[in-house]
Amino acid sequence: MSNITDKISNTTNSYIGGAKQTVGNTIGNPTFAAEGAAQKAQADTAQKVADTKVRAEGVSNSIQGNTQQTLGSILSDPAMKAEGDAKIARGEYNRILTMTERMQNTASQIIGGAKQSVGEALGKPDIAASGAAQKSNAEAAQRAADARTQTHGVGHSIEGQVQQTVGAMTNDPAMQSRGVGNEARSNVERNV
Repeated sequence: MSNITDKISNTTNSYIGGAKQTVGNTIGNPTFAAEGAAQKAQADTAQKVADTKVRAEGVSNSIQGNTQQTLGSILSDPAMKAEGDAKIARGEYNRILTMTERMQNTASQIIGGAKQSVGEALGKPDIAASGAAQKSNAEAAQRAADARTQTHGVGHSIEGQVQQTVGAMTNDPAMQSRGVGNEARSNVERNV
């Protein structure tokens, strides 16, 4: 399965499992609620594993690509530089795939808050507690995502400085401009 297909499948199963759990709790069917909770937990775990794999591949491609790109410039080897550009592009693709994490966290915070409110309004403390926990977990996940983004910002700052320096040493204005771009990207990421 592709990364996108995995994400769609895992997200769908997570929401279906959460809905089953809520319905089971609402109608007083603990078996249905437990089945839903298990389905949601399995999908959430599978998605975390998939996201970690995508991030690792992205970091690896980015590091390899920047190394090849820099060596290609220093050695005046256009093929090596082009291979580096391609790996950097694959790293960016992986980074974009994980950007949906923010949207999922926001949606989960909203849904959790709604479940909490509905549970409180219906006098169902188990639903209210489940919603509060979902909202809290989504907020924690968002804080972790923000920390990762800020860490990437530091890495992009260093990467940008190296590209600018190597670009100046090798008289490569394209590399210098990529360095300026990475510095700008770093400023955005560090201020998330």
